[in-house]
Amino acid sequence: MNTLLENPLPIIAGGAVLATLCGLVFLSRRTVPSLLALAVVVLLTMLLVISERLIVTPREEVEQALNTLLAAVESNDLPRVLALIDLGVTQVRSDAETLMAMVDVTDTGASAIKIDVEGSSATVDCRGKLRGIHRSSGAAMMFFDKVEFQWVRRDEQWLLEDFVAYWKGKPLNAVNSLKGKRPAIH
Repeated sequence: MNTLLENPLPIIAGGAVLATLCGLVFLSRRTVPSLLALAVVVLLTMLLVISERLIVTPREEVEQALNTLLAAVESNDLPRVLALIDLGVTQVRSDAETLMAMVDVTDTGASAIKIDVEGSSATVDCRGKLRGIHRSSGAAMMFFDKVEFQWVRRDEQWLLEDFVAYWKGKPLNAVNSLKGKRPAIH
């Protein structure tokens, strides 16, 4: 069911196939019932696509929270980033403050996103991308590897609870990596 609520493509494809069949029946018979069947299929397909757009699933909420976080990081907006981090997670908040003070971010992104939602917690596995300029050295930096995000739902909002960035398959200590200007593995 989530597939239908998160992606309009199956709805549109199914509706197109059924509308084509009903259209062929109408063209061959030219009867009112076949015209009504075509109209019902088209209307039902439109209603399902509208419903898919209006209903936001928890997975879509988490994906939107991730996109909001990445946009805040890309705009170097520390207060907005901190607003997306759970208040009870002091280490992640501290890491965000430290990292954002050391880098001027110019581009972020996530691809190959897999989201697993269970109740009020969610895990996001993706390929993360971050480009920026190291403030103290002026060197360009680039990160593109696996990142895991842990999210928690509090007060109708998804908040970041933890994250782990990986470098060549091993957990990366992002703060020490930027301080030493080279990857530091946990």
